[in-house]
Amino acid sequence: MSRRSHPLHRDAQGRLDVKSLTWTQFQAWWDAHLEPGHGRALKVYKALWQDGITAFDQVRGVAAPVLRELDALAWIAMLEPALVLRSEDGTTKFLWRLADGYTIESVLIPDGDRKRTLCVSSQVGCAMACTFCLTGDLGLKRHLKASEIANQALQVGRLLPEGERLTNLVFMGMGEPLHNLDHLTDALELCLHDEGLHFGHRKVTVSTVGLVPRMAELAARLPVNLAVSLNATTQDQRAAIMPITARHSLHELVEACRAFPLPPGKRITFEYVMFAGFNDTPDDAARLADLLRGIPAKVNLIPYNANPDRALRPPSDAVVRGFKADLHARGVSCTVRVTRGQDVSAACGQLGKAWDQAADRGWLDAARRAAGCAVASGAAAS
Repeated sequence: MSRRSHPLHRDAQGRLDVKSLTWTQFQAWWDAHLEPGHGRALKVYKALWQDGITAFDQVRGVAAPVLRELDALAWIAMLEPALVLRSEDGTTKFLWRLADGYTIESVLIPDGDRKRTLCVSSQVGCAMACTFCLTGDLGLKRHLKASEIANQALQVGRLLPEGERLTNLVFMGMGEPLHNLDHLTDALELCLHDEGLHFGHRKVTVSTVGLVPRMAELAARLPVNLAVSLNATTQDQRAAIMPITARHSLHELVEACRAFPLPPGKRITFEYVMFAGFNDTPDDAARLADLLRGIPAKVNLIPYNANPDRALRPPSDAVVRGFKADLHARGVSCTVRVTRGQDVSAACGQLGKAWDQAADRGWLDAARRAAGCAVASGAAAS
């Protein structure tokens, strides 16, 4: 159960954003403002998160006077779809417009016949300013509310064809999830609860650049998978690309990972973005293996997704293969992430500028003509 240290969210009429409440919070609010007993409250909660209702009068099995009273007290937050960019490889990037005009992005990554992973954003922009990430260029505009985070999973899930469902959630989109820990953990509870979106905790992963104190707080609150964006093997190297290193050193981060409580069978994923001539040498592989010794770990090697306004470049395929082989020889489990969605700027480090990118590539005419959410294809635009 997460602690609520942030205020309840209300609209201009003073009505409560009920979708930012976890089940426990919603039940307590219902008992205090409508009627005691959780029978009808549970029907409304399940309708919100499992049926995806957009108006309270769509709830079945609850008396109309109660629903009218509920409508006077609360509102149902939803994300406004603004644009969909579809990659040649099947990856789909969703641009959502928020109530205050800001936009965020989510990325749906299909893998085989059954696996559907959604990359979820947790902030508008990001304060971490990692030099290789376009989202950091935006700075931090604001934290997302729990409803804005969890609605990404709800709404994308309901757009999938019949017979398909989201199988995995990765909180690796725009923003640093642990910087928005209270809203994040409320959103995670909405996603994990049996009467909510009902994801298993082994199917949910939260990534961090290394906010060390909040790693322990996350572990104390919820049993989800942890991914750490490492990207370097020395303090100076990491400080050059990740400003957070000035607050929490590489040594401090690794020791926090070593102390991170893991249930049997779970490992920490270490994300390692590879840059040509910077962190891709055999010496780096040897240092990385030494850093992770004794930690239940797997390494996800990510060849950098080049951006035209960055001097950084990805290493060659041969260098990546050699680095992977060096890690394997030292007993480190590792894989190479296949780049997905690069033609629509949906790959790692490319989120945050979908609207500008779509305008630059001439994809917005259809969006302006469409009544709802326009779909633009990277293949058609290239």
